[in-house]
Amino acid sequence: MHPQHPPTLDPLDWTTIQPHIDALLAVDLEPRQVREWLQRWSDLASVLDEAGTQIYREITENTADEEADARFKRLVTEIMPRIAQAEQALRQKLLAVNGYEPTQETAQLLRYFRAESDIFCEANIPILSELQLMGKQYMEIIGGLGIRWRGRTLTIPQAEAHLSDRDRTVREQVWRLSLDAYLAHRQELNDLFLNMLARRKRLAQNAGFPDFRAYQWLAKGRFDYTPEDCFIFHDAIEREVTPLATEIYRTLADNLNLPSLRPWELSISGPAKPTVDAYEQPLRPFGEPAELEEIAHRIFNRVAPAFGAYFAEMRDGYLDLESRPNKAPGGYCNSYPVSGKPYIFMNAAGTHRDVRTLMHEGGHAFHFAEAFRRQSLLWNYHGPMEFNEVASMAMELLSAPYWNKTNGGFYNEEDFARAYAEQLIDALLFLPYMAVVDALQHWLYVEAGEEVDAGDIDRKWSELWDRFLPGIDYSGLQTEKETGWHRKGHIFGSPFYYVEYGLAQLGALQIWRNALEDQENAVAAYRRALAAGYTEPLPRLFEMAGARFAFDREIVGELVTLVRDQLAQL
Repeated sequence: MHPQHPPTLDPLDWTTIQPHIDALLAVDLEPRQVREWLQRWSDLASVLDEAGTQIYREITENTADEEADARFKRLVTEIMPRIAQAEQALRQKLLAVNGYEPTQETAQLLRYFRAESDIFCEANIPILSELQLMGKQYMEIIGGLGIRWRGRTLTIPQAEAHLSDRDRTVREQVWRLSLDAYLAHRQELNDLFLNMLARRKRLAQNAGFPDFRAYQWLAKGRFDYTPEDCFIFHDAIEREVTPLATEIYRTLADNLNLPSLRPWELSISGPAKPTVDAYEQPLRPFGEPAELEEIAHRIFNRVAPAFGAYFAEMRDGYLDLESRPNKAPGGYCNSYPVSGKPYIFMNAAGTHRDVRTLMHEGGHAFHFAEAFRRQSLLWNYHGPMEFNEVASMAMELLSAPYWNKTNGGFYNEEDFARAYAEQLIDALLFLPYMAVVDALQHWLYVEAGEEVDAGDIDRKWSELWDRFLPGIDYSGLQTEKETGWHRKGHIFGSPFYYVEYGLAQLGALQIWRNALEDQENAVAAYRRALAAGYTEPLPRLFEMAGARFAFDREIVGELVTLVRDQLAQL
């Protein structure tokens, strides 16, 4: 069904793409022709998007693959700049049609096209290509990091699995070795980011915006909230979440008979989530990635049989779950819009964090799968980013009741209670970390000034860390603390893409709240919102899913109270 008439072309040969662009531009477009013309454009864009998905998959599955690297560079430097120019011409042609009345299917799409048209600047095309290549350089640096531990070379995700060891000496040694691996590249990462920062500021200047935040706000289609709303959100987190987060860290330190919680009790990269608890044995939900895959299939099937069916299709060549050398860090979900298949990439090392990562990326996959079956235009296969992350974060919580073995999951009853409590704790602990990342970027791109250097960024990160996450003892570790921004890939590769996770966490917690009362109806509402894709504005998508789009102290405090009460029961 999708796309309806995929064109035949070589995605790395512009001479095979150009005729399709020319044919679209040659149409004397009238209102009655818009829908059919949009479908033709969508079909072409789907073929190109699918090719890009495959090339990105190849360079992340093996960052040392020279042939894939060459294809990626050709795509970024030769093809994508021409696509950017062609898309601007197509957008302008569409937006110039007099008398076209948008439908439910196209209203949000046209809103986004207008924003993309407003930020387009031909001089920015080569800069955007340079930034993509720099983003790949960051992945190569981080993907190549590792430590020697007891005669073996471990990737950072594999090393991080040892931070759940009962022996604190082991945790500290592994953490210090891992941080040394990052710090060995400190100057390289500083130089890389400052080069990216300068280019991002030039993007905004070239496009006529006062700063990069204003440029990126429009680029990301943030039509329903403002930077000032983000500051309201930061304040709500500082007042409602940080005190509870500090209490959680203090309680964990007491349970471990420790004077304070040190960073080797927490994850190395990303949110400051505990990796160890007071139990004798760490959570070990699975051995090999194949076991993770099999059990996850059963869990998704319990949440909704349709989700189990989608995941079953993905098991045939659309999963890469294991951690290995030269594999890019992190995890993501991407999609193939011609074949209709989602794809999940991650670095499993046998931890509960891996379970949650797969649940999270599964939510993204099912979002695409639900929308793909109900929408016909490529741009409607995904919602606005803030709701895309509701899809993933809500799946973590909706799947949680099925993590116990009696429901086909990973854990006995005691470990299930631990895992569920950890999920809720981490949902809260994510918010202060998100505020650090988001606040840093507001400062970087608006307040910091032209002469900002890496030392300034270090100091600001440390200041924000102390504001939102005071419960972690970094005494004697100032260098490791202030370079924490090096370990957050979004700052390098996806600027200003992080508050989405915080807003989405509030939506996901509300869906979970509904599921505590009626899991079946909560899942049904969630699926309806997923299927809507990008055909509704952001507040309406939240409403369809059973949530309210809000981020002030009232809603944050309400959800913190709910989580605190549920933790008391567990």
